[in-house]
Amino acid sequence: MAANWQRGMMRLMRIANHPAQVVAIEDYTPWYRRIVFRAPEVTASVDGFPTLWLRLWVPHPAKGEGFLVQRGYTFVTLDAETSTFSLDFVLHDVAGPAGDWAKTASLGDTLEVALTPARIDIPDGTTTLVLAGDSTALPAINTWLESVPDAVTCRVFVEEDHADRGSLPQIIRENGTWEWVTREGDRGAALADAVRAAVSPGEGIYGWGAGEKTLVKNVRGAFREHLGLDRGHHFTQFYWIEGKATG
Repeated sequence: MAANWQRGMMRLMRIANHPAQVVAIEDYTPWYRRIVFRAPEVTASVDGFPTLWLRLWVPHPAKGEGFLVQRGYTFVTLDAETSTFSLDFVLHDVAGPAGDWAKTASLGDTLEVALTPARIDIPDGTTTLVLAGDSTALPAINTWLESVPDAVTCRVFVEEDHADRGSLPQIIRENGTWEWVTREGDRGAALADAVRAAVSPGEGIYGWGAGEKTLVKNVRGAFREHLGLDRGHHFTQFYWIEGKATG
């Protein structure tokens, strides 16, 4: 009933659902998968910008046959010429409808997606962009790196413990750095410490952070308390909660 309510509310808001068919699958690691979808209605109706995301409707068999739930995913690529876009999935150990679907996805599978774009941009005068998160934030981080002007220095900090983390997709910029951080204690504690150690307070800094809820709380503290960023100069959002089936 919850899924029906969600879909009903979106119809009342005149938010359309569009079909998207799986046309390619690429595994970067055994736990990080990219899926390419063909969806002409989607690619023809939206312009890309950093952190652009969609609502993906996935089956939730545990709640009954035909039961659907929505999950948000960031566009990794968006190509109007081929009518395709791609999404990255972290295949968590904890069960979750989107991750479970992605683990068994096959070419030709079709889902529905909905668009509710809310544009985000860095403020004028930004000279340094600090990006911090876990592997679930990686797609959004890469869209930032592809989109911001070359003159902006980008400092990326990703907390990830897997030994094969170096195989994950990452955009390399001449005017940018990457730092992989191993978790120590609470999620995000070591990540926040890495930001504090590497980035000094100053003018022209914008901070963006996303990922697990506790991780985001720690990153937000580094943005506010160490870098002194006000609300207009940082943005954080949690995507999931450790131990809960949100994927």
